[in-house]
Amino acid sequence: MAVRVRIEQDEKLTTPEVVLRVPPQTAGTAELVAALQAAVTPQQLTLSHRGRQVRVAIATILFCEAAGHQVTVHTADQLYTTREPLYQLAERLPDQFIRASKSAILNRNQVASLTRSLTGNLVKFQQSHKQLYVSRRYYGDVKRALERKGQLG
Repeated sequence: MAVRVRIEQDEKLTTPEVVLRVPPQTAGTAELVAALQAAVTPQQLTLSHRGRQVRVAIATILFCEAAGHQVTVHTADQLYTTREPLYQLAERLPDQFIRASKSAILNRNQVASLTRSLTGNLVKFQQSHKQLYVSRRYYGDVKRALERKGQLG
């Protein structure tokens, strides 16, 4: 697909804005959007681990949960911490991260299963023993997001 690129500088903007204008039924639009999102989305986060600052690949994050003034970031085999509030962290993460409860967000690309029961709604993650409870308030949103990605039948 041939693409014409035009850059305009606007003194009123505080962050860059990208607008795609495409003819209807254009093949490749989804791929172009995905490429742009990947280009502007950070691929790593700087977090604390045992008193050191380390860079963690966003794709390896299973979920993030807040407790008090600290957020714990879980990967399959490690725990990292940050003092950044959960809502600010959620704004910096790509769209694959969705709210699971008032105090947790999860990476839907890492979800292995979602189970609803009387005792709670439980998410299990791929290649990990870790689990996360999804609140009743967010269960429907999580389920729909996973169904859209073809992760639930």
